[in-house]
Amino acid sequence: MSEEIHIKTAELVVSHNDNILKSGSIGSCIVITLYDTKKRIGGMAHAMLPHRKNKMKNYEVKPTEAKYVDEAVDNLMKGIKDMGGDITALEAKIIGGATMFKKLSGDKFGIGYRNIEKAKKVLQSHKIKIEKEDTGGSNGKMVEFNLANGVIHISTNI
Repeated sequence: MSEEIHIKTAELVVSHNDNILKSGSIGSCIVITLYDTKKRIGGMAHAMLPHRKNKMKNYEVKPTEAKYVDEAVDNLMKGIKDMGGDITALEAKIIGGATMFKKLSGDKFGIGYRNIEKAKKVLQSHKIKIEKEDTGGSNGKMVEFNLANGVIHISTNI
C-alpha cells in the first residue's frame, strides 16, 4: 500500500515500493531525486543552498539533512545504498532553481542559478546522469515522485 511522504525544505527522504514523495513549494531551492529503477528505491531532497559556507572539519551531517546541495546528494546516495539500492545505476532528476524576482532575471549569481549549477556538478562528479530537468524560470513548483514507476509530476505555481 502506498504512502504519501511530505518532504520539508532542507530535508530528504529515501524510501521504496509504491510510496509517493512530495515536496513543499520550491522557488530558488532545488529538488534532487535519485532512483534505482530495478529495486524501486529512491529519494528526494529539497535543498536550499549550493554548499556550506564554512566547512567545519568535524561537522557531522545528519542523514536526513538536505540544506546544502552537495551534502543532500551524498545523503541521498548513502540512504539508497543503506536500503539495498545500487548507487552505480542511479538516475537523477532536478527541479527548481527559479529566479523568483524579475529584477534579478538572468542573474548568474542568483541562488537559484547557483543551486542548479552545483547540483549538476555534484551529480557529474558521482557519474550520475541527469535523466530530466525542469530548472530555472521565474515560477515556483511542487514535485511528486512516485517510487512505483519513477515518474515525477510537477505543478507550477503562478
